[in-house]
Amino acid sequence: MKKIQKFLKDRSGATAITFGLMLVPLMGMTGLAVDYSVASNERSKLQNAADSAALAGASIFTGTNAVQAEARARAYLKANLGNEAADAVSINFSAANQLVTVSLNGQSNTTFMRILNKNSMPIGVTATALAPLKPSSATIKVDDVFGYWFKRITIVAVKNGVETVVGTVVYQPTDHSGGSGRGIGTTTPPKDQMQSITLGDYNSVYLKMEVKTDGCDIGFSNPNTSARFVVCEKNKNKKTYDSTLRTDDPLTVNHLFVDGKQLPAGSTPPLTDIFSCEGGTHKHAWEDGGGWPQQDFFYTVTSACKAVDNESVRLTD
Repeated sequence: MKKIQKFLKDRSGATAITFGLMLVPLMGMTGLAVDYSVASNERSKLQNAADSAALAGASIFTGTNAVQAEARARAYLKANLGNEAADAVSINFSAANQLVTVSLNGQSNTTFMRILNKNSMPIGVTATALAPLKPSSATIKVDDVFGYWFKRITIVAVKNGVETVVGTVVYQPTDHSGGSGRGIGTTTPPKDQMQSITLGDYNSVYLKMEVKTDGCDIGFSNPNTSARFVVCEKNKNKKTYDSTLRTDDPLTVNHLFVDGKQLPAGSTPPLTDIFSCEGGTHKHAWEDGGGWPQQDFFYTVTSACKAVDNESVRLTD
């Protein structure tokens, strides 16, 4: 009986037993911290790779070439992660509405947490890049033109303050009685003929219509503006147009109608309101003198767009 009581009072092995009981949770907590740190580092690596891939895809995405954008994004993933690591993760890619999204999901292998039967930890990242577009080229088709006045429509690209004329359409009136008295004439290029233009490298683009009320271009004059037929004779004193209407001028921008809607006076419409980046067309109509209900110069613009050469491609997060 005394031996049993002595044994129960003996504490010489308590520390070892307590340590043994605590060893498993201590190792689990240590392993959790170490394995979590490894997973966090691997997640950061995945995030950087996803960011680079999304930016790469967005840099060439034009809204209609999702397959090419995805191929470029995947190439960047393999370049950043290596083929083996890239093949080990699941990749989800989407490209729409000028946004390119890359999502990566994988597993981070554990070391210490295997004791707790936890062999891996899931890791996932997502990156979304914005692919701004701008018009790069266009075709113009003259639909109809009326009026007594000479009109020249010009598309002007501006780069670092330097203006470049990239497209011109001219109306030369010939007969004041034609078109039920509205006046008719000829156009260059002719009606219903496509004219292709390249906008080139630019900071901004504007349209302008120059008007000469005697019916002749500069360098010419009409000696009898009340006659039925327009006759243009050389006149070196006629060096300027009577009015110039521009889309970048808030005072005259309202002379252009786009798809039947008059651009508001005092506004500075974005270029994509004039040249579409959505694969469609715009119907333009200019009014040369303020008779708003009945415009004079009608044409159709169909534009193509491209990514903005990386200058504005950026992550959205």
